[in-house]
Amino acid sequence: MNSEQITAFLQAHWEWVTLIMGSVSVVGSILNWNWMCDPTGKPDSHRYGRGSRRVIFLLLGIVLIVTSIMSWVL
Repeated sequence: MNSEQITAFLQAHWEWVTLIMGSVSVVGSILNWNWMCDPTGKPDSHRYGRGSRRVIFLLLGIVLIVTSIMSWVL
């Protein structure tokens, strides 16, 4: 697949992409995945701790899931 095919697929099925990304974000924040929630070595690690990142990813996931569901309903 070239980049044009990938872009066309994402434009046609963006609802599924946002639903999957939101689900991964919610599950990752609940299960406290290291690759997603560990602030060690990140540029802004002094600003946000592990707990703050979990809350941010949880809220981001909820927003993505709600956006995806609303696009199907409307």
